[in-house]
Amino acid sequence: MNVLDRIMALTAVIEARVAEADWAGATDLDLERRGLLHELFATQPEVARDGTSRAILEQLRARTDSTTAALEDTRRTVSAASRQLQAAPGVVRAYERNANGAPRRVPETAAE
Repeated sequence: MNVLDRIMALTAVIEARVAEADWAGATDLDLERRGLLHELFATQPEVARDGTSRAILEQLRARTDSTTAALEDTRRTVSAASRQLQAAPGVVRAYERNANGAPRRVPETAAE
C-alpha cells in the first residue's frame, strides 16, 4: 500500500469515526493522515501534478469537505442543546415559582 492509498484508507476510517461520534478517534487518525500528507508532499512534490494522483487528491478534498460540513452541523446541534441545558434550571425554577403561587384547581364533581 503506497502513501496515497494509506491516506485514503485513513479517510474512510475517519469518516466512520465521525459517523459514530468518536471525536477522539477521528482526531487521532486525522493527525496521522496529516503527517502522511506532509510526508507525501515533502518527498514527492510532483504528486499533485500527476493525473491519477491529482484525481485521488481531489476526491480526498471533497470527502474532507463533506466530513467537515457534517462536523459543523453536529457542532451547531450540540451548541443548541448545550444552550437549552444551560437555560433548563432557570426554566424549572420559574415553573416551580409559578406553580407554587398559582391557585390550586379543585376538581369539579359530577354533580356540579
